Amino acid sequence: MISIVITAYNVAPWIEESIASACRQTFKELEIIVVEDCSTDNTREILSQIKDWRVKVIYNSTNMGAGASRRKGIEAAEGEYILLLDGDDWLEDDFIETLYNCAKEHDADIVSGGIRIANSDGSWEGKSYGNCIVEGREKLTRFWGERIVFMNNKLIRRELHDMVPYCKRRFIEDTPVIIPQLFFANKVVYTDNIGYNYRMRPGSLTHSATRFKNALFRALCAADLIRFFEKHDKELLTAIPLAEGYAGCISEIKDCRPTKEMIEPYINEWIEFSTGLIARLEQEE
Repeated sequence: MISIVITAYNVAPWIEESIASACRQTFKELEIIVVEDCSTDNTREILSQIKDWRVKVIYNSTNMGAGASRRKGIEAAEGEYILLLDGDDWLEDDFIETLYNCAKEHDADIVSGGIRIANSDGSWEGKSYGNCIVEGREKLTRFWGERIVFMNNKLIRRELHDMVPYCKRRFIEDTPVIIPQLFFANKVVYTDNIGYNYRMRPGSLTHSATRFKNALFRALCAADLIRFFEKHDKELLTAIPLAEGYAGCISEIKDCRPTKEMIEPYINEWIEFSTGLIARLEQEE
């Protein structure tokens, strides 16, 4: 069985299409877990009308954000592999079957398809990485070099989620998860199926972040990955420019001249960033 985990927050115009695309999959041994994160529109009412027996809806009692909601859905999943789907995106009908067949043929922990980006002006942009099998350090260096830091177009064996639990942050929460999972994966198979449709919405959380918020969360992500590779493979720190990225985020945060009002919405993240930076500076002395 494969588990599809869908996060839903204020996606009323699109959530039915997203769930329907999961239900239409040619691969039938599915469970579909929707985590509803206290939407302020009528997303919850729409979900209450879904009757497909494969769809299980988890209603958060408080707004937890994308990271904690995904983690909750993953923890409830029972499938051999897990695929993440945002509530405003959708899948082509044969996407899961194509990825699963590749996973079984090659005994791969991770199988990745392509992405079709639907822009707000109606245009489309397809991204595919061909058909190939990647092993060893190239799992990281190739992935990072091509900036394919996108998690939702991948079938990931559930054991990797046990090894690397999903990040609970509300922003830039994919990267500190998928990079360690790629490291631990036995191999990564790429298949030339552009079956994940990503809806580019200018007003979404990802595309409406301020410069300060973006730099702060990127710094936290870089710090997570630096600590990971310091523990598991220090040589990869020279192949992947994490230290340079972390330094760049620090410079950008300084340039923003953060005020109390800017910091307040992200006070926990600011404390995490500040204490981590102090600890790293003390370590370097």
